[in-house]
Amino acid sequence: MKMRKTHVLYLLSLVLISMLFTQCAEVIELNNQTSGGQLVIAGRITNGTMGNVVNISRALPEEQAPELISGALVKVIDQDGLEEAYVETAPGQYELCRDVVQGQVGGVYQLEVQVDGKTYTSSLQEMMPILAEDELRFELDIQDNTTGSGTATSTDVVRIFANSTLNSLPEEFYIRWTMEESYTITGMNLPLRTFPRYSPQVCYIINELSAQEIFLVDGTEIRNVNLNNREVAVRPVDRSFSTKHYFNIIQLGLNRESHEYWSKLQSLTVRQGSIFDTPPAAVPGNFQSSDPSEQVFGFFEASSADTTRLLMTNNDIPLFFLDPCQVDQETFLRIIRVPFECISCLIEREIVEAECIYCSLLPNSTLARPSYF
Repeated sequence: MKMRKTHVLYLLSLVLISMLFTQCAEVIELNNQTSGGQLVIAGRITNGTMGNVVNISRALPEEQAPELISGALVKVIDQDGLEEAYVETAPGQYELCRDVVQGQVGGVYQLEVQVDGKTYTSSLQEMMPILAEDELRFELDIQDNTTGSGTATSTDVVRIFANSTLNSLPEEFYIRWTMEESYTITGMNLPLRTFPRYSPQVCYIINELSAQEIFLVDGTEIRNVNLNNREVAVRPVDRSFSTKHYFNIIQLGLNRESHEYWSKLQSLTVRQGSIFDTPPAAVPGNFQSSDPSEQVFGFFEASSADTTRLLMTNNDIPLFFLDPCQVDQETFLRIIRVPFECISCLIEREIVEAECIYCSLLPNSTLARPSYF
């Protein structure tokens, strides 16, 4: 079954934005009319300081990336009527400071968003408790691959496995897990005599590892208190393991409505594309527009969150890592010949890559040091 490019791109934008908050589900009948222009709101409130973010975008037709929506008015309202606005921290991204509304288990929350004179309101969401204790372990392995030309290759990889123990088994509960990694990259050293005031940047890279897979548990279908040896990530070994490298599994307690939404997304990501399948399409969420004729997508959830970390260092990886920013003697002589303290000259003359000096240019990089480093 051939799908229009618009359908595929819209689905990708919806899933990718939802993943900014990370087994078999049935194939669910979904609406297939996604011609672009629909607003997508993906957000969450948690019982901690992390993950209280709302992302807003508008799907565009054909091969265009989603339009990030700035200037929206975003606020959360709790069961007591207390309100707090999310603050825009990047184009299309809004974060809760928790000065007034602090998520807590058992609380009920609703999101209200105003964009272009219209109001979008989520359904009421109750925050459910964390029920499982997680732990991570790793195994070193060699993964065999085949290139497009048919050449056999092998890659050193780290496989991450999760064990989860449930403290109790209520009749109904739902859990979702996401995986991420974090590590440091430091800008290259420059000769002090030419750059006496230069100080290398220290950057923290945080990558989502579960964007292609949704880890869900429906507690009404299991009666086992242990969920062991689940492979949750496979990571090629590279220079990022030369310093502290964290793998973080984030457990999210869901309510039934939130679980149903993620199950629908899961049914799309695992689908094989058989001609008997319903074509991928936008996933209805829990928002209503003040314009009854407008279709809006995305989901606002209230989720308790708990993070378990696995630390790896170079001692765990018996390999030598080549620094891509290391310079040879010829390059060093070119560096010391640029005008005094002219860092921009190094980049303009293509002596070094900009990312070697400004690691903050790397994808998913931040200069803000995570508390666990």
